[in-house]
Amino acid sequence: MKVTVTAGNLGQGLQVVSRAVSSRTTLPILNNVLLQTAETGLQLTATNLEIGIRQVIPAEVQEEGGITVPARLLTDFVTSHPDEPLAMSLDKKTQSLAVKSNRFDANIRGIDPADFPPVPSGVEGRKVKVDQAELKDAIEQTVIAASSDEGRPVLTGVYVHLNGGTATFAATDGHRLAVKTLAVQAEPGEGETIVIPARALSELSRILKTGDDGVEVTVGAQKNQVFFKTRDVELMSRLIEGTYPNYQQVIPGQSTTTITSKTQDLLFTTKMVSLFSKDAANVVKFKAEGGKLTLTANTSEVGQNVAGVEAKIEGQDLQVAFNSKYLLDVLAIIGSEEVTLGFTGPLNPGLIKPVGKDNYLYIIMPVRVAM
Repeated sequence: MKVTVTAGNLGQGLQVVSRAVSSRTTLPILNNVLLQTAETGLQLTATNLEIGIRQVIPAEVQEEGGITVPARLLTDFVTSHPDEPLAMSLDKKTQSLAVKSNRFDANIRGIDPADFPPVPSGVEGRKVKVDQAELKDAIEQTVIAASSDEGRPVLTGVYVHLNGGTATFAATDGHRLAVKTLAVQAEPGEGETIVIPARALSELSRILKTGDDGVEVTVGAQKNQVFFKTRDVELMSRLIEGTYPNYQQVIPGQSTTTITSKTQDLLFTTKMVSLFSKDAANVVKFKAEGGKLTLTANTSEVGQNVAGVEAKIEGQDLQVAFNSKYLLDVLAIIGSEEVTLGFTGPLNPGLIKPVGKDNYLYIIMPVRVAM
């Protein structure tokens, strides 16, 4: 292998695919990134056996070939290097990669690419196409509610239901629920459901851009993997097996109390008040009474903080308490100027929705505390 590539292009590509490099593994090759020549340049691939990411970057190929080298070392070297041409060549006998520039002459020991786990370049199955920006929003607005408890693997994923021209994303950890619906271009077929690891979607979100290009999503025919493809990046993920709980049954009905507020105002006030709740399970109390909304947090060791929020309150007076982290998470990404909070009582789930949009909802369970 012999190629010439700019440090800027190589560094950007390495930062993308390195998100799939395994941090905990007994297989040394999973710490490596696979470099292979391709028709349009240099192909970079990394995998941790659960997800795999591939990207082709512009490069001048003088001789075809491939090698795997430690991802972190190469990434650190290239991203710290000035953006100038790098000449890379492989010594097959020693399986080492020479990386030369105007000032540096580095040699990196590698591992034969024949030992690298195969990462499919595509799968056969049903395909849908979705806007990058919309998919990015759907991911960010739902993965926040996914569980980190490996004891219930299915809850560490995001439930996706494809039905006609829509895709519904849902995630819950038992304390909160996020549901987002978006339009897709789908091939004809029956509706189907899959559960995608939240971590894989989080990595995909970091890769996605806000341009006009679409993302092609392919659900494998065996229902054990899903494949995302943009113009220059591909990501493959295994799917989670298991039955996702019926989340629709916890969505509240008609609210008896509705609070409408400026999103940024409520976010800022909640954040400031919650500073006094960190030693008390992050509990912040909400009081909607007499047309006013008041937030309170107090602990015997720290003290108390009380603040008012400008809001429109309709319906019955209410006192309710939440884990402020769950509320802050959604207010930071809800993407609307105003937000509504709907309640059917102090001990029932609260429903949070962006004003002017009907394709997203977030449900949060209250905390039982003395008011």
